[in-house]
Amino acid sequence: MAEKKFFLQSSAELQRIGLRAQIVSFLIAHGIREGNALNDLENKKKVIIAIRAEEEKAIEQVKTELVRYLNKLKYEDEECYGQFPTDITASELTDLNNPHSIKILSLTDLANSLMLEQTSKGVGAMLSLTNVLKPLASLPEAIRGLSERIGGK
Repeated sequence: MAEKKFFLQSSAELQRIGLRAQIVSFLIAHGIREGNALNDLENKKKVIIAIRAEEEKAIEQVKTELVRYLNKLKYEDEECYGQFPTDITASELTDLNNPHSIKILSLTDLANSLMLEQTSKGVGAMLSLTNVLKPLASLPEAIRGLSERIGGK
């Protein structure tokens, strides 16, 4: 069994755009059952990926396909992936403890964790949106009043 990690990098930020959820979804869909996807705490333009597979060649292939997939997302759906960069690259494969250690997890467990994280972001966004939309509550009455004034002249 092979275990390797690599870094995804870009000239733009890779964190806080839902990238790790996309990565985990991709890995699961490609038969990877164990791995990890962590934000680099020191560089927001970097994400750390770890994969366990039968052989290193399989990890290298998944890495190549993942980069190709992520770089095409923006063009397929501008609304959902508009913040995704199109210049993502991947580093060479390294050992899990080089230079910092990363744990291998069940990707199903990681996917559940990321879903909770994304849901909590959504709750905050919905609350913020509610506050932004409150002033629009008086809009129907204002339109009726305007219509009556225009119709009355």
